[in-house]
Amino acid sequence: MIKPEQENRIALQQTAEVKRALGAIEHALLDKKPASVLVTSASLDEGKTLCASAIAAAAASRGASKVIAMDFNWYRPAMHRCFEEPLRHDAERILQADLSELVSRPGDLQLDVLFAPVDHATHGALEQSDAAVVKRLLKQARDSYDLVIVDSGAIFPTNRTMMDPVTLSQEVDGVVLVVAKGLSRKPSVRRAQKTLEIAGANIIGILTNQPDIAGSR
Repeated sequence: MIKPEQENRIALQQTAEVKRALGAIEHALLDKKPASVLVTSASLDEGKTLCASAIAAAAASRGASKVIAMDFNWYRPAMHRCFEEPLRHDAERILQADLSELVSRPGDLQLDVLFAPVDHATHGALEQSDAAVVKRLLKQARDSYDLVIVDSGAIFPTNRTMMDPVTLSQEVDGVVLVVAKGLSRKPSVRRAQKTLEIAGANIIGILTNQPDIAGSR
């Protein structure tokens, strides 16, 4: 769960760690424009959603690029909480509508966000057609934005209602693996890294999250 004292979380975009992560992404994907990046973690509650949201907000705050953050963690979505916004669309609409009809712009941020469906808890098992729609939305994002930041579920454990982050990693230009300092188990991180590598993912690097913000999915 995201703790109440973690309000105004997107202020974390100013932290040195987030700035370094953004710099690493830009350096690794220097020749990619548009560039798309998946943010994931080995296990639950390592703070990957907060990191993804902060990186996207930091990139957008500079005003040099058109940025979108996309929440494809429909099993345990949290990006809307990071931006303190409500969920707006049900799964059926997200799976049918164009991206331009679905994005929100939180507060005064120069950032578009695609949130998870409001009925994510009852959407049920994801179908093969859902995966095709995700690919379509990602393509629309790459066609319209300079930088696409994708938040996904954790790699372990898997379940039937999640969009597999390993599969998603094959649809983006790079992957950032979030590790909660002092909380992540090294065998799980190594296993996640190996799983991504076997799938052919381009791992840009590992982002160390601090214990006080881990738990933000």
